[in-house]
Amino acid sequence: MTNMMPVLNGILPTHLQEKGEEESLDIRNGISQRSESGAIPHKKKVCILSIDGGGMRGIIPGRALAYLEEALQRKGNNKDARIADYFDIAAGTSIGGILATMLFTAGRDGKPLFTGEETWRLIAEKGKQIFRIPKTQQAWAKLRGMVTPRYSTKYLEALLKQYLVRDNSPLTLRDTLKPMLIPCYNLETAGSFLFSRTWALIDEKWNFNLWEICRATSAVPSFFKPAKMRSINGVTSCTAVDGGLIMNNPTAAAITHVLHNKVEFPGVEGTRDMLVLSLGTGQFDQKYDYGQVRHWGAFQWATPVVKIVLDGISDMVDHTVSMSFGDWHKQYLRVQVSGLPGKALKEMDDGRMSNVKKLVKLADEMLDSPCTEHLPYGGRSEIEHTSNRDRLDWFAEQLILEHQARGSRTAFSDTPLPDSPSQLESPAPPVPL
Repeated sequence: MTNMMPVLNGILPTHLQEKGEEESLDIRNGISQRSESGAIPHKKKVCILSIDGGGMRGIIPGRALAYLEEALQRKGNNKDARIADYFDIAAGTSIGGILATMLFTAGRDGKPLFTGEETWRLIAEKGKQIFRIPKTQQAWAKLRGMVTPRYSTKYLEALLKQYLVRDNSPLTLRDTLKPMLIPCYNLETAGSFLFSRTWALIDEKWNFNLWEICRATSAVPSFFKPAKMRSINGVTSCTAVDGGLIMNNPTAAAITHVLHNKVEFPGVEGTRDMLVLSLGTGQFDQKYDYGQVRHWGAFQWATPVVKIVLDGISDMVDHTVSMSFGDWHKQYLRVQVSGLPGKALKEMDDGRMSNVKKLVKLADEMLDSPCTEHLPYGGRSEIEHTSNRDRLDWFAEQLILEHQARGSRTAFSDTPLPDSPSQLESPAPPVPL
């Protein structure tokens, strides 16, 4: 039944609801079937979390995640609820990849290593140590970043190993609680590289240490030296720099992974079968008029171009994803701070407490600011009488409903993974966004 009407909020179209009770539901083949009781089974939605990169500005999505987790606990009457309990897949770039790893890696007790609140607090407390120049080298600090990497990697690596190495054995992609996607750029192949838990489970040559993955996705050129790493079995090599260079907003990558992964996410026909939360780290939205820029050369354009690229890549992904949801646009939520001050570009590596307090204030103001969304051919507009906090409350309710509908089966699918990544896709043509 290829022309079946869309399923909205788990409710089947009227003409399919009128089928006889002898039918059951086969979502994967698009065939409506009822259970013996006559009840229409729940049409599952894949719950996707995506977190942008942005250095110290990771405090902004961290605060949003802390609020969401608190809402899940409050609305679900479960003080032990964690972000990873309610999402089926997480994608993160740079600091977003570190946040996702913190939230979706299992601790000794089988629960996530960190709560939502603990993620942003760790950034706030350790940022000054990560972005630290030794006193002996501060005399020529301004040259660092121009002729050498500005910061040593030993502080960041020590912090990552503190949490991601257990009993002298590094945790790997296979130790995460749910599927994960974390990008970097591989200098050896001159192309993007996506660390995928799904592929790691299928073949050891795609399995990497988590602390090295976090190091790779956050290896911002001029801040840190590239990350040289190999897969667990030594077969795959990667010389990585910051994933934000090519995929600062990884939402589209997560959606594409779900659409084409028919083993872990069977029955997903399009974006109508998804709940997506995308968290940004702020954008500049800096405007220029013609008279201001018409005589600019390379020197004057240097900083504005960086801002335009950072904003443009993430915003274009947001726009494209928003358009792909169409009538189901409410199931996609992008939470972002707009109008960052120009100096915020330099504050990506400012771990001082004064900057931390500024970022916390920005995050809290973001939660109470009007929620915005892209409209077809209408640009971005505010949703009347609705704040980001309101939308996160609504999103938490949808996650709880989805979680309750699955009962004891919290995973989207229990189907074993195949022996080869090529077998993940169905033989049918790819489903467009």
